[in-house]
Amino acid sequence: MGSSKHQSGGIMRNDQVTAFPAIHLAENPQADTPAELCCRKLKEVSDRLDQFHAFDKGRFVKWKSGLKNRKFPDYGEPAIVTGVLPSPIFDPGEASAASPYFQEPLTIIIGTYRDDDFLEFRVDGRRFEPFES
Repeated sequence: MGSSKHQSGGIMRNDQVTAFPAIHLAENPQADTPAELCCRKLKEVSDRLDQFHAFDKGRFVKWKSGLKNRKFPDYGEPAIVTGVLPSPIFDPGEASAASPYFQEPLTIIIGTYRDDDFLEFRVDGRRFEPFES
């Protein structure tokens, strides 16, 4: 590749032609397939579910990323632990194995403040982590 530099009217020009290799993302053997990306995400979220935190009454908690399965509280919103159940309970109303709540171990009671009311929910403590303000 040749290069010629010349000055014209006080402007320096570079007439060098640079060749760039063609980019073929689809042919990259190191690129993850959608299935591989899904597997990696499933492993990450599953590992996060298994990260244990011991909670006591009065502790502020929040949803772990990717593990929110209830409407309240919102992601990032603190809730307060109002009770720790001595053994997990299971919602008897969830009789269908097709439900994501079927045999979910409810281990803590959390309180949230919504529309000027204090609400309590029984939840799976594995899905929560300490809230750091």
